[in-house]
Parts: sequence; C-alpha cells; structure tokens
Amino acid sequence: MSVEYEGETSQTRTRPPGDGVPLTRARTLLPVLRVHIATHFLSLRAKVVALLTVVGMVLVAMSGVYVVTMFNQNLAHEADLRAGAAGDVLTHAARHARSPEELETILAAVGNAPGIAEVAVAGHDGKIAAASHAEWQGKRVAAAAAAFAGTRAETKRPVAIEPQTHLAGGSAYGGDYAVWLDLAPAGMHAVAIVRVDMDRLVARLTAKAWDTMTWLTITAILAILTISMLIHRIVVVPIEALRDYAQDNRRGEAATSEQGDEIGIVARALTASFQATRDGEARLANIAVTDGLTGLGNRGFFKTQLVEAIAGAERRGGFVGVMILNLGNFKDINDTLGHDSGDLVLQRTADILKGCQREGDVVARIGGDEFGIVLNGVRSADEALELASRLVRAVGAPFRLGAQELQQASCVGMTLFPQDGRDAEVLMKNADLALSRAKQEGAGACVLYRHELHLRAIERNQIERDLRVAVARRELKLYYQPKVDVATGRITGAEALIRWQHEERGFIPPSVFIPVAERSGIVVELTKWVLDEACRQNRAWQDDGMPRIAIAVNVSAIDLRRTDLTDTIANTLIARGLSPQYLELEVTESMVMQDVDTVIGTLRRLRSLGIGIGIDDFGTGYSSLAYLKRFPVKRLKIDRSFVNDIADRRDGHVIPKVIIDLAHALGVSVVAEGVESADQFDMLRELGCDEVQGYFLGRPMPAAEFEIFLRNSPAGGLRPAIAAGSAA
Repeated sequence: MSVEYEGETSQTRTRPPGDGVPLTRARTLLPVLRVHIATHFLSLRAKVVALLTVVGMVLVAMSGVYVVTMFNQNLAHEADLRAGAAGDVLTHAARHARSPEELETILAAVGNAPGIAEVAVAGHDGKIAAASHAEWQGKRVAAAAAAFAGTRAETKRPVAIEPQTHLAGGSAYGGDYAVWLDLAPAGMHAVAIVRVDMDRLVARLTAKAWDTMTWLTITAILAILTISMLIHRIVVVPIEALRDYAQDNRRGEAATSEQGDEIGIVARALTASFQATRDGEARLANIAVTDGLTGLGNRGFFKTQLVEAIAGAERRGGFVGVMILNLGNFKDINDTLGHDSGDLVLQRTADILKGCQREGDVVARIGGDEFGIVLNGVRSADEALELASRLVRAVGAPFRLGAQELQQASCVGMTLFPQDGRDAEVLMKNADLALSRAKQEGAGACVLYRHELHLRAIERNQIERDLRVAVARRELKLYYQPKVDVATGRITGAEALIRWQHEERGFIPPSVFIPVAERSGIVVELTKWVLDEACRQNRAWQDDGMPRIAIAVNVSAIDLRRTDLTDTIANTLIARGLSPQYLELEVTESMVMQDVDTVIGTLRRLRSLGIGIGIDDFGTGYSSLAYLKRFPVKRLKIDRSFVNDIADRRDGHVIPKVIIDLAHALGVSVVAEGVESADQFDMLRELGCDEVQGYFLGRPMPAAEFEIFLRNSPAGGLRPAIAAGSAA
C-alpha cells in the first residue's frame, strides 16, 4: 500500500504493507479516546480543579518571589544598619585620633561587636594601617582609592563596596563597606573598611524566610481549598445536577430549580423545556396510535392491545376473541353523498361500537371502513357470535344523515385465541379470512374462522403465484364457443373463453382463477393478452379466407374503470389489423351498475370505435331500465339459469320472453347462453331469440378445432341436429 504524506509523494515515501492494520486500529481507537477525554478530563469539575491548581501554583510562586525579595531587602537593611553603627563609632573615635594606629583599640572593640566580622583603617594610599584581623595588616584595599575619589567629604554614611576577596574571612554574600574618617588632630583623612558578618545574618534571615514561606504556602492552600469548596457547592454541584437531570432523569423538576440565582433560572427553563418536550412526545405517541377521525385507536394500537390480551389470557387462561367489522358499500356513500358524509358514518359507527363495548374490550379503527374489536374474557364461540350479531344489528339501525335516511349494512369476521392461533398476526389474518367469507355471504353475516378458510387462502395464494407464471410464460389458451343465428343456422360469432391447463393440477376452471386474478390485479394483464390473442386469431382466420365473424371478449369491472381501456383496445386493433366490427366486449349487468356514469362514458367511447357491446348474464342483476336506455348496447345475453327452465311449459319461459321483448323494443338483439337441448332451442326460437350459444350447438374448442368447425359452416356439423330437433 502506497501512502502519500503532506509534502511527500508516493515516490519519496511508501508505507510498508503491514502498516495498514495498526493505522486502522489507531483510527478506531481515536474516537473512543476522544470521548473518554471529553468525559473525564474536560468536565466542569476537572476544569475547576485544574484552574484552582494553577491559581494555587501561581500563589505559591508569588509567595516565593515575595519571600526572596523580602529576604534580600532585609539582608541589605540589616547589613546597612550594622555597618552604619560601626561607622558611627569609628567616625566619632577618629575625631580625637592623631593617626590610624591610635584606632586599633576601637577597631578591636568594633570587630568583636555582634554582626561585625572585621574592621580596618587604610590611608589615602589604600594600605591598611590598623585592623582587627592581624592578617589584614599592611595589605591594600583596592577599592579604597575609588571610595575616596567617588565620595565627597560630607558623606559620613558607610558605602557598600565590592567584596574584598583578597582579604581573609570574606563572605559569598559580600558585606564590605567603606566609611570616610576625618582625623582632625592629625589633619589627615582615612577610610575604614567594615566587613559585616553576612553568614550569620543570612542564617538568621533564612530561617525567618522559611517560616514566612511556610505560612504563606499554608495560607494559599487553605484559600484555594476554601474557594474550591465554595465553587464546588455554588457552581459545580448545581451544574452537575443539571447535567444528570438532562442525561438520565428528565422527570419532575431539576434539583436546582428552587435556587434564586442564574443557575436556578437555567434549571427552571430546562425543566420547562423538558416538560414541553415530554408533553409533545406524549401527544405524538398518542397521535401515532390514535385514529384522528374517530378518536379510536389505530391498527398499531389494536395490535399492541391484542398482544397484551393474549399474554393475559396465557397467564390466567380463557379465550380472547378477535373481531373485524366491515361497513358494506361504504364507497357508495362517499361517491354519492360525499366524503364528509362518509366521515360522519365512520364516526357514528365508532360511537356505536364504543357504546356496545364491554369492560376490558378494545375497539379500534384498523382500516378505511374496518373496525377491530378485542373481546377479553369471552367464554365461548357462541358468545362471540352473539356479540358480533349485536354489533351488526346496532350498526344497521336506521339513521338520518342530513336529508337522507340510511341503513348501514355490515359484516363481521371473527377468530378465537387459543384455538385458532396463539400469535397476534395469525389471529388478525384469520379474522380477515373470516371477514372475506362474510363479505361473500352478504350483509349482516357473522363468520367464525374455520381451518378450511385458511386452506382456501393458501390455495388462492398458490393459484395467484402459478397464474402470474402462466401469464408470463403464455401458458393460457383461448377456446372459442360458437354463436349461431336461430333463423338461419349460420355461425355469426364466437365467445373467447380462457382456459388454463396447469402442468401439475391439470385443468383449472375460470371460476377458480378469474376471481383470484381480479383480486390480485393480474386481470389487467390477462385482459390485454386475451384481447390481443383474440384479435390476432380472428385476423389470421380472415386472412385464411374463413367467414368473417365477431369474437366476444369478457372484460372485468377493473378493466371498465381503467381510463386507458379505450386506447388499449384501439391500439390492439391497429396492431393486429382487425376491423372494430369484428370485436365485441361482454360486460356483466352488475358491472355496469357500478360507477354508472364512468362506465357509460367508457362504453360510448368503445361503441364509437365500432366495437359491439353486450351485457352478459342479463336478468340476474339489478339494472334500472332508465340506465339500460343510456347504455350503448348491441345485444343482451340471457343468463343460463333462465334457459335451464325455459322448456318448462308452465312459467319457465316468462322471464326470457320479457327480456327478448324488452331488448327488441330497445332495438337490441338477444343471445341465449347455456342451450343444451333441442327443446330449449325450439322454445327460444318460438320466443323470438336472435342467437343461441351452448353445448347443443358447439362446445368451447381450441383455435384449430374451431377453425375446422367454422370451415363447415353455415351451421357446422350441428345443422342436421338442429333440423332434426325442429322436426321432432
């Protein structure tokens, strides 16, 4: 690994290959070390201790400087006093002496005085004439002449001179003084050399200085400790209390909030801030688990309460019921009366459920139009069903919403702990499966979860997975069932029917996989493929010279609500080169009655392209004749349930007759499906039906087989059978 440092290049410095690991460890440890230092060495307490330590050291150092200064001043002062006293004695004695030698007695006395080491008198030539120390006799004083030259006669005080190191008995601290002597009787002048006993003075003053230094140091230490205790109590302890309150507790009030100083103000502000934060957190926590519209708990709250209920039931035994209530046709209320009215319905339902709530039960809104109820302490499945029925009846009671009087239908899915599951997720899933079954049974249904529902759900999931694979791999096939003109026996069209031959399960009926496709959204891709394949195959038959017929394709409610359905079909027709008149779309009666205005708009656009529109299973829904007039319908298809009874000579033909007459009055042709016998065919012909479809005329066939059937038209191989049936 080559590493460049600042001011270096990779050519000038290269890191050895093994240095990367220690460097990485060092980089890892640095943040930890910084945190440790910041925690232990940069705390307020550590800073105060460090500051007071520095202040103490400065005070001790200043005390030392003061003591040394005072020591030097006292030493000089004491030396000056002693030299001055000796000088006064010598000056007085010199007034009566006629020569320096006469001062020897005085010199000896002065030399033995306390604090004086030696005394000598020298003439103006600097030669010592008399001295208290015998060894000084006759020696010269180098500084004597300078003293005479630099000192005026009127100067009587001793003058400190350079230490006379050549004279025996000198001190490292100096102490030599020169005194001007006026020998009046002799009419001459002399200079006295006074040597103060500096060693004795230093010894005495040093002891005194050490005493002073000791007391000053003790005083400084006591002062620092006192200040430290005051700062610790007044500043450090309150701030550390604030720190602990901020880091750990954050409950109640800070311990320093009652102080009247600035720290107390900060503590009260901090307490208020934390209280506001706690209140905000509590509000957010409440919002997170509460439905804003109804005031009930939301799905997260419901799951939490269910987990707690399960835990309680495991400890004490007993059942826990999980109930999901769904409002029927709630979307219609939003679409027709508006979302504000829908909100009022939800709030009403929430109030009813809360009013019916037993002690210990939990009610929550877990979806758009779904409410969840946790039944604590329910004793049996029958009791759970009874409670569910009571809720359904309460919700279904008539009520007024503005000028409208409504009756809200609902259904319930239920499951029980522990017999249906021991986990909250499993129980909610089971209740949802039971609710799906209740929706199929209709308004007011209360369904208790059974294991078969779980098996069916697994089956549906498996079918969904396999269906996605089948659509992607184009494993589905189209079969074609002919439509025959009743009057001529000619094949006028065919219905494209999707078939799925599973490689493991074998044939899977459309009634099984189409609902799965619609619920999962696969039906959109499925419809696109069916449209494309039907148009492709029809165009291929036309190119081969086959009779031109229209192929009918079934579309789902999901397809009808798609805004791009018209464009998709138009693009498919263009891509396959098929005229729109040879394509017909079949929709069920219940389909067109959902979101009528949108469906009518879509159907009119398709009809304007030339595509035929047929209503499948007519008579089984609840369509209004007023709406039927608005639909751009080309033909109506009589449901097979009416065709099955048509041969009954009593009243089985009444409804088909009404449908045929109604359609002809509206200018719409009629096709009957499910024709399986000659009697049915004959009766439909007598009633004036235009076209028929069923096994009597031709079963659903693969494309190749239907091609052969179509080549033998006008009635295929079944025309003799039709004729024979009619003759009979």
